[in-house]
Amino acid sequence: MVATTIPQGGASDPKVADWAATHPAIEPVVRAIGLHQAFTSLVFTACILALAVSTALCAWQRTKAALGKANTLRQAAGADKASLTESHALEIACDPALSASEVLSVASGTLGHLGIKTKRRDDVLISKSATWSVWGSPVFHWALLALILTLIVGNLLRSEGLMGVAVGQTKADAADSYGLIHTGPLHDWRRVHRGIRVDAFEPDYQSGGIDRGPTPTVSLLDAAGKVVKTQRVYPNHTLKSGSLTIYPSDYGLSATFSLVSASGAESGRGIMLVDFSDDAAIGTVPIDYLGVSDRAGKPLYRVFVTVPLDRKDGAFVKRVPAQLTARVDATGPDGKSVFVRTMGLGERIALPVGGNLQLDDIGYYARLSVVDDWSIPLLYLSLVAAMVGLTITVVARQQIVSATVIETLDGAKLAVRMRLWRNASSSRSEIESQLTQALNGVETGSTT
Repeated sequence: MVATTIPQGGASDPKVADWAATHPAIEPVVRAIGLHQAFTSLVFTACILALAVSTALCAWQRTKAALGKANTLRQAAGADKASLTESHALEIACDPALSASEVLSVASGTLGHLGIKTKRRDDVLISKSATWSVWGSPVFHWALLALILTLIVGNLLRSEGLMGVAVGQTKADAADSYGLIHTGPLHDWRRVHRGIRVDAFEPDYQSGGIDRGPTPTVSLLDAAGKVVKTQRVYPNHTLKSGSLTIYPSDYGLSATFSLVSASGAESGRGIMLVDFSDDAAIGTVPIDYLGVSDRAGKPLYRVFVTVPLDRKDGAFVKRVPAQLTARVDATGPDGKSVFVRTMGLGERIALPVGGNLQLDDIGYYARLSVVDDWSIPLLYLSLVAAMVGLTITVVARQQIVSATVIETLDGAKLAVRMRLWRNASSSRSEIESQLTQALNGVETGSTT
């Protein structure tokens, strides 16, 4: 609960850094406890493990109780006159004018009015709950334990991050493809062999008469580059494949550049992503830069790119502009500005060293939230099992009522055996009172 009020992420995360600067007095304690990465911290894991042990002991205790009840229910199904005569909880005196068969008929009707439906087998009345009715609580607690353990292991193995992919671009599902990534300590990138491609982007997609908002069409590729699955991705319509789930997060613009020689030979290509910003002078800000190096690999420039947006009613239009231009700001390795130019589609800028920079295309990019977590289906399965168990516990009746007529020195009596565990339709005292009144007309019966 405390962690939900504190930004989650690494020390370099801007939100975490801002929070740390705002709360310098408590930041050392928060970092020592691990509250910035609370759900994988040792403290949280220790608490969850303690809860898991407690839940396991509780589940085992309830399982033993359910086994005992289930055995009692099975024995009740085979109850006969001899066993009821030997062991019973109540003896109800009967009107001497009633025969044994009539006593059982009256008792059956009386119990029926109390919500206890009985079956008659020879000279015995039996009402018992189904055997499955006693397993609700154990199922709930074991499902809760499975949920806890799945969360623990899932957090250790999962990865979750934001990946920006331009339309037509394919990125490998690898750590360096993400702008922001969180991985569990046991996540192994060496076992991940797939690619993610954005095939198309629709700023205003509608389906079934509903505006779905900005919608990318995403393809998941296997290690050989073959398409595994392709679909539009929008809220409540995520792309799922195995342990992977892809959600839509945001979108922006992309600018594709190439390095060409004086003769027109292409020596390199790069795609720059830019985000919309109402605070920027031209409506966009760069996410990263394009590095230009010489043949020996020595860095020459850092090229930052923005795209001037159209305006409508005094506000920026967050769409591909009508005039496709890009503002290029190149700096040297020392951070000093080399040049600032605005260039159109197909234009080239001659670099002081390193050939020409050409603008090839301006389009959209989709920011995708990519989650690799095998535990999600197990979490849903555990939740469903827990809800089934809880429903059985709350709703299902657990009771046994059986009766037969016995002869005593004081005359015929109705011998009744009862076990009223949970959600019983009546109480022991009410059953005794109603049977006594029905069988001999007295308000309270006799007990032994």
